Amino acid sequence: MYRQAIFAGFAALLLTSLSPAVQAQSRFSELNTSSTVPVISVETSVPGEINIGASAQFIISVKNAGKSLAEGVSIQTTLPPTVNFVQADPNPSMASDRLIQFEIGDLPPGTVRRITMELIPQKTGPVDLQTKAFFSASTQSALQVRQPEVTLHCSGPETAQIGETVTFRVVVENIGDGTAQNVLLTPQLPESSYIESQTPRAAKIATLGAGQTQEYKFTVRASQPEWLEGNFVVQAQDNREVQCSHRVKILRPDLKVDVDGTKVSFLQAEGEYEVRVWNPGDTVLRSVSVALQVPEGLQVTTLSEEAKIDRSNRIYSWCLDAMNPGDSHSIHLKTKAAKVGRQLQTAVAMANAQLRAQDDHLSHVISRADVDAAVNNTNEAIAVGEPEQFTVSVVNRGSRTAEAVAVTVELPEAIQPVAFDGSTTAGQKVNFPGFRLNPGESKVLTFRAVGLSAGDHAVRASVETDFASVPTIAETVVYFYDDDELQRIARELDSTLQIR
Repeated sequence: MYRQAIFAGFAALLLTSLSPAVQAQSRFSELNTSSTVPVISVETSVPGEINIGASAQFIISVKNAGKSLAEGVSIQTTLPPTVNFVQADPNPSMASDRLIQFEIGDLPPGTVRRITMELIPQKTGPVDLQTKAFFSASTQSALQVRQPEVTLHCSGPETAQIGETVTFRVVVENIGDGTAQNVLLTPQLPESSYIESQTPRAAKIATLGAGQTQEYKFTVRASQPEWLEGNFVVQAQDNREVQCSHRVKILRPDLKVDVDGTKVSFLQAEGEYEVRVWNPGDTVLRSVSVALQVPEGLQVTTLSEEAKIDRSNRIYSWCLDAMNPGDSHSIHLKTKAAKVGRQLQTAVAMANAQLRAQDDHLSHVISRADVDAAVNNTNEAIAVGEPEQFTVSVVNRGSRTAEAVAVTVELPEAIQPVAFDGSTTAGQKVNFPGFRLNPGESKVLTFRAVGLSAGDHAVRASVETDFASVPTIAETVVYFYDDDELQRIARELDSTLQIR
């Protein structure tokens, strides 16, 4: 005969204790809970029939049919008055005349424990054993707590040139396992970098799931040298702030050119000049072009390095492959002054299609009149009292016109001047009217004079001009003779012959 009893003595109490967790699950969709209870069944196996006074074995099977551990399981069997207890396996923890108790201990899910009792009936009739199972149950609830965690990554170029646009790339990422809500990304950028005074706007993210990212780009202009720093702050619903920053080195390309050299030059004289180009910035310049325009009044005779020449516009040009910061390059040239006046040279340097530098150099080409004179007469010896013709030759060997040339001839007391060829006399002086003498032009003036006494006499011409502070002097010696002079010469010759 089989009798079966199913016990869940603490099930109702256990479910009651779990009700707050179940309610919490309905309130928070992201909190996951689960619970189970043990189910204990007791089966008693008895023999079909036995005789009075004979012993018989009764087997009690205790099974946990639930999905959780049954803790502290104990079995109490109440014997009828007509049955005597002999022994049991395992031994009972308590045994009285009618109540037998066994301690099973913890019973895992699906586990069966068997108890064998030996009993002796003392009276005919059915043997009715009443068995109760006692246990306690614990529940394990799995509560999944999720937490969002927002991080920030920002990047951008390492360098940029001043005036260029700079784009910062900002990535907002939720590295937690919960959803982040009401995320706000705020850029903090220098006001001077705003393009057309437009302030970069903050970015709002309503929800950002676990593992999700959002990328944003903020573009500004590099308007100041040194550094451009972009700071970014992200704030979520929990008010925690995360910051990141990125610095961009702002390069300041620069280019300078200078032309210098002879400032004043006489016509046909040589001049020396230097064209210098240099890089005072902090970035490499590539394909630097240098050009020099030379005025008509200067003729280039020598170049320190070969140039491309545009002869119709008198432009000399060079190209430099690259110039590192601090580098400089010089080109030297020599010229010949070909035209009087202001001579302006213009040097231009260009690089990177944005840089342009220019410098001018003014040279003055000047000229000067150079007047020379010579005095001559016709005969080597002139008789006293005979008029002799003299010439004063004046020439301008300079490059400038002599506007006012004045010639005066001074005669010694032994020579009497005679006015001639428009000249006037005043005592021992012969004066000629002033005249103009162009470069390379010459003029011959004539006058007559009579010797008054024999001997060598000096005739001096003085030429004054509007540009020279000291007059030009020309002089010649004229010999006059008379009868006494000739007799003196004869006596000297005779005495020479007698000595021989």
